[in-house]
Parts: sequence; C-alpha cells; structure tokens
Amino acid sequence: MDKVAGTNYYIYQDKDDFSYGIDAILLSDFAKAKEDHIDLCTGNGIVALRLSYLYKKSKVVGVDIDEKAIDLCKKSIAVNEINDRVEAIRLDIREVEEHFKKNAFDSLSVNPPYLDPKDNIATDDYKRQEILLKLDDIAKAASYLLKPFSKVYMVHRPSRLIDIVLSFKKYGINTRRLRAVKPFADKKANMILIELEKSDKTGFEYMNELVVYNSDGTYTDEVKEIYYGHQ
Repeated sequence: MDKVAGTNYYIYQDKDDFSYGIDAILLSDFAKAKEDHIDLCTGNGIVALRLSYLYKKSKVVGVDIDEKAIDLCKKSIAVNEINDRVEAIRLDIREVEEHFKKNAFDSLSVNPPYLDPKDNIATDDYKRQEILLKLDDIAKAASYLLKPFSKVYMVHRPSRLIDIVLSFKKYGINTRRLRAVKPFADKKANMILIELEKSDKTGFEYMNELVVYNSDGTYTDEVKEIYYGHQ
C-alpha cells in the first residue's frame, strides 16, 4: 500500500502490473471533476482517487475491464473510507449502454491504451495497446455517457493526436484545449493532455508546454506543485 501523491489517501498497487505513472498524476491534475464524474480505464483507481480528493463534492465512478485492477481499486476505496463518493465497477467500456443511462455524467477522464496495433509494436498487453479497446470505442462511450457541453479529459501520445481528434469528432466531441508535456525543455513532447467537449464548438487553445524535469533530473517547480501542492 502506497501514499497517493498530493493527498492523504492510500492506494493498493501490484508493483509488477498496476503501479501508476506520471501520466496518471498529470491527468488527474489537468481534469476537472464535476458533480458526477466517470474515469474510464481506471486501472487501480489512481485518477479516480486523486479526483475524489481534489473535488470532494463530486461522485466519481471508476470503470475497467480488468478484475484484478478493480479489486485493488475497491480495497483502496475501502481503506480511505470514501465508499460514499467513489465506486469501482468492472465493465467492458464497449458495453456502457447496458450499465449506465444516457447522459448520466457531467465529466469524464480516461488514460487509455496508447499504441495502435497497425504500428506493429511487439506487445500483447491490452493495457498498452488497442487490442480490446480502440479510440473509437472510447469516443462512442463518452458521447453516450456525457451530458451536452460536458468535458472529456485525456492523456495520450502526440503521435496519436490526429486519430484522437477525428475519432471524437465523429461522435460529436471536439477538442477544446491541448497541452504538450516534455520530459526536458530541449526535448520533444512525449505526452499530450487533451480537453474535449461534447458540443459543436470548434477551435481550441494550445496551452503552455509542461516541462517535467530540470536539466539535473529533478522535477520542475510546476510538476512539484502538481505532485505535492494539494497536501
């Protein structure tokens, strides 16, 4: 059991399989949880837990297909005594219509598989590669789950930006804000944070780039604030 960065919560992790990374921390800082929030691909629940800490008036539901991950998430919810505000559900995201009512949520976050099988990357890990769940599946689910003008918050890779924009646009969700994340100031971005909206609005804000590390390998002041500033 580990401390959830920037909170007084604890999280159960399987260090060989379900340890969270900086992408989840950055997403949970970038996202804004409204009254009813759903976190897709929740894994061990790190994003759901941090959002419930940062937005204490929100009800957060975490969804994942992996039974082991959901069991860990449920244990974390119980140990932090937040069962009244956070729920973990084992569910195939492609089947959300069978479990939730249409337009049930006010906001949505997702840290999805990043890799496209068409790129021929040698991995059979469905948590990293779009084997069980594709971008179109996520966009379709988000369109069904969200009320009009509600927001989607996603972390992904820069190489998939066009795929993301086109997939979500197909389901009536358009990009509103984009932030590139660079490991060092002189390096290319290796992550993007994206805010999308279920509306016909077009055009988006390109935000200041976020740099993770100083030249000596320590976290920048902004990343330190993201990790620890809420305690």
